[in-house]
Amino acid sequence: MNQDYSLLGILKTLNKWIKPIAYATIGITILSAIILLLLPNYYQASTQFYAGHPDLSQPAPVGNSSNSNSYIYGTDNDLDRLFSLSTSSELYNYLIEKYDLYNHYEIDPDSQKAQARIRLKLSSLYKTLKTEYGAINLSVEDKDPDLARDMANDARNKINELSQRMVKASQLQTIESFDGNLVEKQSKSIILNDSLSRVKDRFGIYSRSQGGVYAELITMTSSSMEALQSEIAMYRNSRMRGAADSVRIKRIKYTGNEKKLASLEKKVKLYNSGISIVDKLTQELSRLNDQISLDKERKRQLEASYNTPYSALLLVEAAETPIDKSRPKRSILLVMTALAALILSILIAFLVENYRKINWSEIKA
Repeated sequence: MNQDYSLLGILKTLNKWIKPIAYATIGITILSAIILLLLPNYYQASTQFYAGHPDLSQPAPVGNSSNSNSYIYGTDNDLDRLFSLSTSSELYNYLIEKYDLYNHYEIDPDSQKAQARIRLKLSSLYKTLKTEYGAINLSVEDKDPDLARDMANDARNKINELSQRMVKASQLQTIESFDGNLVEKQSKSIILNDSLSRVKDRFGIYSRSQGGVYAELITMTSSSMEALQSEIAMYRNSRMRGAADSVRIKRIKYTGNEKKLASLEKKVKLYNSGISIVDKLTQELSRLNDQISLDKERKRQLEASYNTPYSALLLVEAAETPIDKSRPKRSILLVMTALAALILSILIAFLVENYRKINWSEIKA
């Protein structure tokens, strides 16, 4: 067996097979061109957007708050949430149902693997990627450029809706929590108010200035008693006619003031025993009512925020009708096919030529 692998041998083989190689290459190229011309054109529509920060859906802080900074652009977690929603079953089902993709992609909806096939087909034409600037690029390919545009924009809007729903659900849960807390605090406020009323009735306390009134009355009563004592002594030492009657009258007044003083001192003692309890309950009730007012305002703002729509994403560019096709790249594919055909034809030529040079009788021997 004598095989020539020199450059001259290779050139001889190529020269011998040049026509078959040329015919094969040209034939495959022409056939490929026909097939490529029959392939449908696909158009890609893209939309870009950033993730919005959840703070955009929150009301302004109520009360003294040091954390007054709000953010516009979302974090990586917010971006990941949008990516998750972009491949959710709800979004896929929405696009499939709205655009009748079973019929559009010519998939029998009653077949055994129809759902898997439609999702696989849609996944191959629908893409979400993170750009180098941290935005989300959502693209849809289709034979119909208008349909590709509409699907891309609708997919973006649906992602926004799903993200809003998640935030709104969290807000609703917070509002319901506020409702429960308010009911509990209002019940406690009623109990405290009843307790305060009972304590005031028990200790005879009607106002915070009551102690000053008692002090003034005691002072006036004591002064009156001292004056009456002086008058009694004066009438007792007097020889005036009717002095005894005056002493008796003054003594009656003195006794009345004495009883009045004893009653006032008893009330003051009772007042002093209960005023600390009243102050404590009043302060606790005041703090509770302030918190209730604050919670009501916070709840009102949450409800206003819940009822006000907001965007969970920040649009950079909406999808427009594509003019140029995205694929197939016929010229590139045709060149690659021709090159592959040429290389394959040359390899086959060498294989056939070497096969003919093999002395099969020697090999069998």
